[in-house]
Amino acid sequence: MTDADTLRLLQDAAASFATFDGKRVRDLRATPPGFDRSQWQEMAAQGWLGILVNEDAGGLDLGLDAAAVVARALGAAAAPEPFVASGVMVPYLLSSCASGPVCDTALQAVIAGETIACLAWQGPTGSQDLTASHVSATGSDDSVRLSGDARFVAVPQADAFIVLATRNGQSELYWVAANSEGLSVKSEAHADGGASGWLTLSGVTPGKHGCLASGAQAASLMAAAVDMGIVANCAELMGNMDRALDLTLEYLKTRKQFGQAIGSFQVLQHRSVDLWMLKETAGHATNAAINTVGNRDVGTLARGLAASSAKARVGEVALKMANETVQLHGAIGFTDEYDLGLYVNRSLVLVPFLGNAAEHRKRYGELKQAVGEAA
Repeated sequence: MTDADTLRLLQDAAASFATFDGKRVRDLRATPPGFDRSQWQEMAAQGWLGILVNEDAGGLDLGLDAAAVVARALGAAAAPEPFVASGVMVPYLLSSCASGPVCDTALQAVIAGETIACLAWQGPTGSQDLTASHVSATGSDDSVRLSGDARFVAVPQADAFIVLATRNGQSELYWVAANSEGLSVKSEAHADGGASGWLTLSGVTPGKHGCLASGAQAASLMAAAVDMGIVANCAELMGNMDRALDLTLEYLKTRKQFGQAIGSFQVLQHRSVDLWMLKETAGHATNAAINTVGNRDVGTLARGLAASSAKARVGEVALKMANETVQLHGAIGFTDEYDLGLYVNRSLVLVPFLGNAAEHRKRYGELKQAVGEAA
């Protein structure tokens, strides 16, 4: 875990960098890639894309708690940059792979902000099951061909994808450049103006050294990267909720009816306090998950339980926060010109990313059962 002084300095730097700019967010909507690559380069210059990467590989070698600090600041700014998908999950996975010509080069390009990559592992139905890849790998190691579909890919316009495939009943991870022959990407619009990608691979050849990991190692790396992403996603949602509630409380103090601020009405005070309490509970769940998932000595089952426990709580609270803050604003809450809408729409994208609350309650139950069987 990162020491308190370092976290405090990082928090100050992230808050200073990730200031809310409604015009920027609105201008980037529905304009591929949906975020600012120059902003991404600045994030790389801050070292944020290498937070989970060892120093000898050019990273900062900090913990998940440091990545969560940055994610929360970006969430508070409603920033559309894919920090969790491409700045947490991908660098972590690449840095955990065995050294190789493709992996080493890719890692350096990713943490430098020169290459934006993301994981491609879900099938057309969006299943969270890591063993249910819809991409198959055939052929020998020197001439592997990938065929199938991967949906809900976080960045359709990414420069490369880490594709989870199955060959001979085993998981394998491949580095696939976006311009690979046989690869097509269809964008699917999101509520916040961004999009996810649907990859179709038709005999894509990743090359002789394109396999990053295989077998048990591939499955283990992928599971760890996803759990890291789930917790960082919770932190980003916490930042989103922080600002959405702040906007609402500010509005209740200034909007007047019957000659007085509506924030003085007891029923609205009670609803506001309820939202604050829910947010604080979600924050404690997130912090607990950070401490567990960020601990390298924690086992796979315990890590998964912590990640799903947090996302089940945070995902549910985030949707309630979105609904309630719009209601507390009245008609203005529905207007695109008012900034609250940017946070509501962003939460509608962040909540289902890597699984919504219902999916993680189900996963938590299954993992609990597995723990009992293993005992």
